[in-house]
Formats: sequence, structure tokens, C-alpha cells
Amino acid sequence: MAVVIVLFLLASIVLGVLALIPRSPVRKWYAARQRPGRAAGLSILTWVAVLLVLVGLGTATSQQDSTNDAAETATPTAPAQPTTPTKTTPTKTTPSTASPTTSVAPTPAGVPDDVQQARVRRVVDGDTLEIAAVSAGPVLRSVAQVDVRLLEIDTPETKHPTEPRQCYGEEATARLAQLAPRGSTVWVQRDKEPRDKYGRYLLYLYNDEGVFVNLKLVSEGYARPTLYEPNDRHWQRISAAGDKARAARAGLWGACAHSDTREQEPQPAPQPAPQPAPQPEPEPEPDHGAVSYPYPPDLDCSQIPEQDFRVQEGDPHGFDGDGDGVGCES
Repeated sequence: MAVVIVLFLLASIVLGVLALIPRSPVRKWYAARQRPGRAAGLSILTWVAVLLVLVGLGTATSQQDSTNDAAETATPTAPAQPTTPTKTTPTKTTPSTASPTTSVAPTPAGVPDDVQQARVRRVVDGDTLEIAAVSAGPVLRSVAQVDVRLLEIDTPETKHPTEPRQCYGEEATARLAQLAPRGSTVWVQRDKEPRDKYGRYLLYLYNDEGVFVNLKLVSEGYARPTLYEPNDRHWQRISAAGDKARAARAGLWGACAHSDTREQEPQPAPQPAPQPAPQPEPEPEPDHGAVSYPYPPDLDCSQIPEQDFRVQEGDPHGFDGDGDGVGCES
């Protein structure tokens, strides 16, 4: 408001100066009035009235600002309370159907930096669940509910549309529900390939205690290590944990040793079929009408008693001089 008053005064001064100049537009305007003196008086009264209104408004605004400042000073602001993450169990958590809350819990120790916070909506089976991001981020671009397939692990099937439930599938599902209960806060991490052919997000999962869920399921024998290339970020750790669980016959390695879900034993490489022994080419049947002499040594017609005979194939001795097939012609 103070700025408006200052601008009004500056404009008034400019108009007043122009009114004193004989040939200025303002002076000509007043001179063209029927009663120049009355017009000038009305202008002055109008100017004074506007100035008084502006001053009054400025004073009221200043008083209101002073009152607001005093109220803010008198009312102390309560310090913000730190948010403490709490683990939620399936029996005590009531899932919410509303959009995920935007409150951000502190990241537990041991969880990588490149993660995004989310909430568990439902556990589908031992390696699949539904989550929703707390807020949009680098892993999940919206807060919509999405399907997640845990990377580098595979648990026995319990929801396959055409196959029966496999050995240790129920136990794996129950263990995932313990590690990531419905409604609990989790942190997800991506790898090179973000989704599979079914549109599910391929992620690593950390729970609200900082437990690496993918690794935990493998190390306890609830899942087998399974590489989904090119996603191999934690493959060395998960693969090594699977070897230890198998050696200790933990979980499914012991319970499902004789079931259809046991890991296929390596089959010996097929041996190549034996090649048939090469058969010698049959010797040409002798032509009893031809004269044949072994070669070497080389012979000529003067060294043999026969004449006018059919030479052997190839005629190695050159008995057939004219090439008509008859050797040593008389």
C-alpha cells in the first residue's frame, strides 16, 4: 500500500508541474473548460479525497500486519515429533484401501541408498506380493498398487492355474508374510531389467528391520536361488546362501528331497552315436574277356604271347596304341 501512495504522489507532482506550463496538455485542458477555475478546484478536492482514502487503507493494513505478527509471536510452535518405524504383524494390521500415506519412515540400517519406500498390500505366494509406493520415486513412478516378483529366487508354486500346490509352497508363503506383513513398510531396489513379460516389477525387498528378504528366504531354505538375467546385482550372495542351505538340507532341501519340486539332478551328457566302420569298396569283378598283367613292371606287346585282345580298364601298359579297346593288334 505504501508503494501505491508513493506512486500517487509522484503522479500528482507531475500533473501539477504540467499545469504550470502555459502550453502543456494539462494547461490546455483546463483552459478549454467553461469554468477553468471550478474545474481546477474540483480536481484539487478529488486529489485530496483519493489521498485520504489511500492513507486510511495503508494504516489499516499496517495494523492488521502488526496484529498477526503479535499472534504468531505469542503462540509457540510445537516441536515436530520424530517418526519411529514400528513393525506390524498380520494379526494387528488392518489394510487401508485409500491411497498410500506420504509419511516417510527413516531407512533402517543395512538398507542400500538407492531404495524407495513402499507399503505391502498383499502377499500372493512365497516370491510374489503386491505393494504401493509411499510416494513416486526412481523405482515406482506412482503410488498405484503393483505386482512384484522377488528377484534371484524361486519358491514352490501355490497359485499355478494348472498345477497342484508344490512341496513347501505354503511354508514359503507364510515365511514371506512374516518377513513382510500386510500393511508393513518395506524398501524396494531395482536392477537392470525392471519388469518381466507379465508386467510384474522385478525387485529386491528390504523390510522395516533392514532384513534383505530375498537373501533371507534362500538362506533359510524357503526358496531356491534362480538367476533372471540380466538382473544379477546380488547373485553372488544369494547363490552362495543357496549352496549353504542345500548342504545343510534346510527347508525345502530336506522336506522335498523326494517330491516333484526337488531340483533336477544333472543328467549325463548324451554320448554321440557310434559311427559305422568304413566298409571297403568292392573290388571290380574281373572281366574274363580282357587280358590283364600286373603293373609294374611295364610290358609291351613283344613281351607277351597274346594278340588282338581286349585290354583291361585303364590300359596301364599301353597295349592299345590306337585307343579302340583292342591291344597288340596283328
